[in-house]
Amino acid sequence: MKEFFETYFSDPEIRSIRSNYESIKNGFSELGFTSMQINNKDVHRITRDIVIYVQKFHDGVMTNLIFSNGQAFRIELQDTDIIPYYSDYIEIRYIISGHLMLDVEGQKTVFREGDVCFIHSNAYHYEIVSESDCIFMNIGIDRELFTEGFLSSVSLSPFQQFLRTNILKIGQKENFVQFSPESRYEAEVRQYIYTIFTEVRQQKIGYMDISKGYVIRLMDFLTANYNYHFSEKEIEQYYKNLFETITQYMNDNLAAVTVQDLSDEFHFHPNYFNNLIKKSSGMTYSAYLIQLRINRAKHLLETTDFSVDEVAWLVGYHNKGFFYKRFAEDTGMSPKQYRKKARESRKAAE
Repeated sequence: MKEFFETYFSDPEIRSIRSNYESIKNGFSELGFTSMQINNKDVHRITRDIVIYVQKFHDGVMTNLIFSNGQAFRIELQDTDIIPYYSDYIEIRYIISGHLMLDVEGQKTVFREGDVCFIHSNAYHYEIVSESDCIFMNIGIDRELFTEGFLSSVSLSPFQQFLRTNILKIGQKENFVQFSPESRYEAEVRQYIYTIFTEVRQQKIGYMDISKGYVIRLMDFLTANYNYHFSEKEIEQYYKNLFETITQYMNDNLAAVTVQDLSDEFHFHPNYFNNLIKKSSGMTYSAYLIQLRINRAKHLLETTDFSVDEVAWLVGYHNKGFFYKRFAEDTGMSPKQYRKKARESRKAAE
């Protein structure tokens, strides 16, 4: 892929502009970008749902390839430093070769060949030209369209939904998420990147919808197969989010859920869930499941006219005696006594 884009950077037939940032920052609208100042800070905006550009940093010089309306434009900036900026869109950067040094909210991070960087729109950032030697592709996509598409629940497993939601949450708090590859997955990611690039460059009918679909597929593949990095604080949030997602799945499937079901849906070893639930709730998986079932039984007894036998069946107990025992251990009364007391308390409150 590096050789492919090097031909664009050296092709004499491509329209080329040499200037500085201040001279051209307001003239990008036809290429899909505009720039303005808000609260004395530069904000880059895109004028389309999705745009693509490729940047090369070499010997302290930054050269941009922008693909617009089926054509390529080469812009060589003479600035040695880049002005920090916000983007009003989501950025997905793929490091084609070399290394990129990026400053995000004062934190320097190096991204190397094969890495993918997800930069949230609230991140104040800039590329450090003097410390970078690379070629990378940047996919900019409207943040609302991305979020809406990324959180779409159509045909998603609970684990996929968790991963998508988690990446957005982490990205918003940490401002960026760094994905690092294993060699066996790099070819597939390159294919996703190249397909998105081809669609945007050629701009055939329907290319926007196709491109956005491939962006979502790319992010799904990254979250499922790449290592992604965030701070120790965000690791704690990751496990909290995962525990909440697992709890929701258990609540949605109380009648028959097993540890193996969790393993099948979330792709972790069964022991992982025992450890996660123990760490998060202080209970074993079995004790936690019993608590969820009894809590649901209480709710049904309080709010429905289902018989006690029906309530027991709905929460996963087919042995009425065992249900009575567990319920009494938790509440100190039988299900009928609990229902009677709950209804008396409700009437008194009214």
